[in-house]
Amino acid sequence: MTTSRPLLLDASVLVAYERELTRRTQAFVVHAITEGRILVASALSLAVAAAELADQHRELSWLVEDAEGPLQVLSLSSMNALDVGALAAQTGSVHMAALELAQVLHEAADIGAIVLTFEPKLYQGQSVDVMDMRPR
Repeated sequence: MTTSRPLLLDASVLVAYERELTRRTQAFVVHAITEGRILVASALSLAVAAAELADQHRELSWLVEDAEGPLQVLSLSSMNALDVGALAAQTGSVHMAALELAQVLHEAADIGAIVLTFEPKLYQGQSVDVMDMRPR
């Protein structure tokens, strides 16, 4: 097992994992798994991805349905829900995307994770490390 920082996949990466025809995101995730990296996603990221995928998530289900599977889903507990809600309220807009962003920021800071995203502008000015997954 490696001691590398956990990788936190946001909703944009979860959607890309399911939809990407080139399988670039899937290849990255499989490589991270074989390298022993810890992969996590916030519960709200998973909910946002599921809503965008409109119940078409066969590939993504493989990652999350096995309790011993490669992706750990970080739940929204009573304690961190209060923190996430307060963080989302600071944006001035409380909608699902703002709540997801708030939970990702909260969890990344809490566990020292690197956030993987296709939307790096969402994280500008935030105190988290971001890996831009967009093709170069």
